[in-house]
Amino acid sequence: MYHGMNPSNGDGFLEQQQQQQPQSPQRLLAVILWFQLALCFGPAQLTGGFDDLHVCADPGVPENGFRTPSGGVFFESSVTRFHCQDGFKLKGSTKRLCMKHLNGTLGWIPSDRPICVQEDCRIPQIEDAEIHNKTYRHGDKLIITCHEGFKIRYPDLYNMVSLCRDDGTWDNLPICQGCLRPLASSNGYVNISEFQTSFPVGTVIAYRCFPGFKLEGSEYLECLHNLIWSSSPPRCLSGKQRPCRDPVPAPLKTTTTKSISNGLKK
Repeated sequence: MYHGMNPSNGDGFLEQQQQQQPQSPQRLLAVILWFQLALCFGPAQLTGGFDDLHVCADPGVPENGFRTPSGGVFFESSVTRFHCQDGFKLKGSTKRLCMKHLNGTLGWIPSDRPICVQEDCRIPQIEDAEIHNKTYRHGDKLIITCHEGFKIRYPDLYNMVSLCRDDGTWDNLPICQGCLRPLASSNGYVNISEFQTSFPVGTVIAYRCFPGFKLEGSEYLECLHNLIWSSSPPRCLSGKQRPCRDPVPAPLKTTTTKSISNGLKK
């Protein structure tokens, strides 16, 4: 029971409590800092109170990124730097400076907050192919066509697609393949470049032997549609070298009827 007081909604004390708003984290930090300075220098040195402490608002943290320093009070000339997590790249300024404007207030320069965006995949280098993608963002499929005579092959035979992953790399990157480089004879040569490793369908190559050696096998090989050469590579043999022939079995010795009968008589 109250004596001489009857609190109501119009009570000045209650109205004052209702009008108080929650303190922002930035203001609370400024209050804490003001009290710490007051303990060091004494309240008389800080006659203006903590309302006179001018600080920049919190610069924020980009999504999928972080900043340094991660917290604290940002006074004039404070610098904050921004970074992104792996798989993301920063769009905007890497750092912001707390500066005083012409009107006397403090603010961040530049004013725009940076953001972290997913990193695009690099344009892949695929030999004997044309790439038709217009974008290389996360989730994009790689669109290519092989040059004439080459066929597309994937490392994963059960997944005939290549996607741009969120870390900026391609998965299951394909190749455009023809017939693989055939072997050459140690005593001869073939009319192809030493750097070429894959040949389109329809390619015909010719084998030659060095003087004193004779070609054994097909002189010309053609790359077929199944990406296999038309025959095995030939060999170059010298005049003294001859391929071994299949051995001929020796005739079996037979016993005549006459010899058998003579044996019986004995």
